[in-house]
Amino acid sequence: MDYDRAQHIILSNDKIEVTWQGESVWIDSVDKYSGVATVHPENDPRVSKNVPITELREHGAAFEQKS
Repeated sequence: MDYDRAQHIILSNDKIEVTWQGESVWIDSVDKYSGVATVHPENDPRVSKNVPITELREHGAAFEQKS
């Protein structure tokens, strides 16, 4: 994933499935300059981690149609 797509997902009203290393996550924020996203597991918003934006993967019908 790139910065622009990650930012679009954050601002979207839709639920867009995103994974990091196979785990479903929510994107909390992205830093364009460092290339890092702050994410938390979908089932535990108390645990956040910083991960490379390029390691995030988008899934779902909307993404599949654009591919």
